[in-house]
Amino acid sequence: MRFLFVNFHPVDPQVVRYVAYELIKKQHKVLFAYVEKENIIGKLINSFGFPSTKIGTYNKSVIGKIVNTLFVGIKLYYQIKKFKPNIIFAPSSPYVGYVSRLCKISYIAWADTETATTNLKHSIKSIDSLLLVDCFYNKIDKKKIIRFKGYKEIAYCHPNWFSPNPLVLQKLNIKYCDKIILMRFSALNAMHDKGLNSYGEKYKSKILNFIHSVESQYIILISASERSLGSEFEKYELKNFFPSDYLSLLSYCTLYIGEGTTTASEAGVLGVPWINIQETKRGYLIEQEKKHGLGIRTSDIDTAIKTAKEWLNNPNLLSEWKNKKERLIKDKINLSAFLTWFIENYPESHSIMKENPDYQDRFK
Repeated sequence: MRFLFVNFHPVDPQVVRYVAYELIKKQHKVLFAYVEKENIIGKLINSFGFPSTKIGTYNKSVIGKIVNTLFVGIKLYYQIKKFKPNIIFAPSSPYVGYVSRLCKISYIAWADTETATTNLKHSIKSIDSLLLVDCFYNKIDKKKIIRFKGYKEIAYCHPNWFSPNPLVLQKLNIKYCDKIILMRFSALNAMHDKGLNSYGEKYKSKILNFIHSVESQYIILISASERSLGSEFEKYELKNFFPSDYLSLLSYCTLYIGEGTTTASEAGVLGVPWINIQETKRGYLIEQEKKHGLGIRTSDIDTAIKTAKEWLNNPNLLSEWKNKKERLIKDKINLSAFLTWFIENYPESHSIMKENPDYQDRFK
């Protein structure tokens, strides 16, 4: 069989990385099509060794996004005609939906962002199966939905698949015994980020004061892939860092603080304490916070800093989080194993999951 994976965000190739490896092992053909963003997606796919094709470049403006839809749709159409996939697997997307219907190809989509209402509204009619995290709280047409016990981050952070690479620390001249705090401030230019402001820009002085208060004991790294906070933060910025090494670095951290919701969820699955400074609500982070105690969400910078200091004063912080992580993993399924089965056995797999949602427990 032939499977086309469409990617729009740097996390997308990570979500299907191990699924694609397993399908290739079984002699299936895969192709990654991507819309480039931050000059990261193509590098990630190439580093994983998958065949790929670029079908467009991310556009920040609303008008640009609308125009982009047409051109990306056309390029995707020609790639589908050339590759002739049996199934398309991608995040929920209007133009993937339209093109898949035009080409009469089954489209399996996934979603985990409740605030991406416009995307889902214009995608759902063209999607054959929509895989949703079980903590997704928006109401959607139930006929097409398959809920799975996990988060997208488990697909590539699950201990059955991922183990950190210690060479990442050597590249940064960091010792294994060093304590690291990773901070990330998002560009907030996605459609579902409309109306949000960056705390990194708004509270520069408070963030800098926090850094000065802890940098004698911790190595501070600020992700600069999307924005720079200014010259005063330059020495802390993570530069010339290969995207595929990011996950290993995060796993060695003592704490993650930032606006990036995906990074916060990755941290939780890896057993790293997280503080998400965001105004929006995501079901997967609410569950990690309320049910598993892996992090906190707050829109108040003072609360974020106070919590960070309290946690850092806990000598048992990482051992406690390791136990929380193990409980989380036990509670969820091995998502990559589940997705491999679901995609390879589609559409029978959809019927099986509709009749018996607990069938997925076989993948724990």
